Amino acid sequence: MPAGWQAERVRNLIRDLASEVGDDHVLAEPDLLAGYTTDWTRRYAGDALCAVRPGSAAEVAAVLQACAKHGVSVVPQGGNTGLVGGSVPAGGGGAVVLSTRRLRELGPVDTLAAQVTAGARLTP
Repeated sequence: MPAGWQAERVRNLIRDLASEVGDDHVLAEPDLLAGYTTDWTRRYAGDALCAVRPGSAAEVAAVLQACAKHGVSVVPQGGNTGLVGGSVPAGGGGAVVLSTRRLRELGPVDTLAAQVTAGARLTP
């Protein structure tokens, strides 16, 4: 556990997050977190309490509410392919990584506006 965090507070946070997205989508073990706390160039690394993979906009909102309730910062992360380390949490381990890997929803096509809403991880 990162310095300054009580184990019970972290367990409560992880429990609340898991109740929103499911146990399989809250990663707290160091070996599972490695891909979320180091960028692909391996130049930037940080620490996190956990990584959360919501599967819908409603789950993203619930994750953000849970983190706010627990006073925990959130680091959004797409493909973790940036070159400046912006998607890697800072050292100290007090953040939650919010991964967009499961956001694959495709909304209805609005032909009048010529637009569609697509999830962050939806690819053609």
